[in-house]
Amino acid sequence: MPSHRPALAEVFVLTTGGRVEGALLNPDESPRQQYVIQTPSGSRITLARSQVLQVLHPSAAELEYERIRPGYGDTAEAQWALAQWCLEHRLPSLRKIHLERTIELDEDHEEARRALGYFRENGEWVQTEDMMNARGYVRFEGRWRVRQEVDLAEARQAAVAAEGEWMRQVKMWRGWLYKDRDADARRNLLSIKDPQAVKALAAGLEDDDRPHVRILLIEALAGIGTPEVLWILASRALEDSVEEVRLTCLDRLQETRSPDVVAYFCSQLGHKDNAMVHRAAVGLSYMKDPTSILPLIGALVTVHKYQVTQGGGPGSISPTFGMGPGGGAGPSGLSIGGRPKIIQRDIPNRAVLDTLVSLTGRNYQYDEAAWKEWYASQTRVEHVNLRRD
Repeated sequence: MPSHRPALAEVFVLTTGGRVEGALLNPDESPRQQYVIQTPSGSRITLARSQVLQVLHPSAAELEYERIRPGYGDTAEAQWALAQWCLEHRLPSLRKIHLERTIELDEDHEEARRALGYFRENGEWVQTEDMMNARGYVRFEGRWRVRQEVDLAEARQAAVAAEGEWMRQVKMWRGWLYKDRDADARRNLLSIKDPQAVKALAAGLEDDDRPHVRILLIEALAGIGTPEVLWILASRALEDSVEEVRLTCLDRLQETRSPDVVAYFCSQLGHKDNAMVHRAAVGLSYMKDPTSILPLIGALVTVHKYQVTQGGGPGSISPTFGMGPGGGAGPSGLSIGGRPKIIQRDIPNRAVLDTLVSLTGRNYQYDEAAWKEWYASQTRVEHVNLRRD
């Protein structure tokens, strides 16, 4: 190891890739035309401004290191002491140099070995990294982890990065719509097949107030067709405020006939908002799944709560807790003075009845008992047929 290296003031990175170390002798020149540098050997060099790419300024600790370093000899004890000085002054890369030099000079220097991550195993110095790697562990984000865990973590990171890039792309393409690059935007959106883009497309459904843009995003999502997409389309088929958007979702869902979507629509037949009951029934009319018949029978008439407003007069019932049949307002024409009051109403659901008629070819109107009797008779017939087979 060299015994002497003069203190540095700056490091001048050249456009050629080389470096010059030394003290700048003309720091106040403005505008700068050249750098006049005194090197550690005492010679003077002048560089044109165009020759210097970057000027690096060593920290105070680095400058102090250069000043004191020559005072430490090339022995294990001295190098260990200098490594400790680097530790105290937060110079990790320089510390490692002196730790490694320490064990070069004294192979059994225990403190230096342990500082470098060694431990004794069967009388031999072994590095922790080598031992952990041999056991199938790798260092990842400051912890030892099994390779499979790292693979999963890296896959998650890659997925997050991909989702972020899709967020940027989809937002940009949405900005092109109905402008000069409308055709490019539509082509790009409808060509997406990457499941990592689902989050970005779904975000557009939430924050874009243009119905026709939402319809385009629905078509793009349908082209990806993952289970997550089905859930998004099913939710939007009930919750979007625009009927054309809802029906577009149902058109795409009808192509899948997903049992999970059928189960979701059935679960919404008991929703407190009567409009949601209506929309769920419409959704089931598209899915045409016989398993929805019994839940539909149970939703022919549903009970909903309404708040009666003060003041009286026609239309005084406010659909705070529910909506009327077919998605309209609740019953009207009542008038109650005094404070608001919560009332309950049995609402016959036309959309539910229409879907039942479509699925069964029968029509017992809103007579739930008649519908259930018919359903039970069908079940008995099927059971007898199965036994005969």
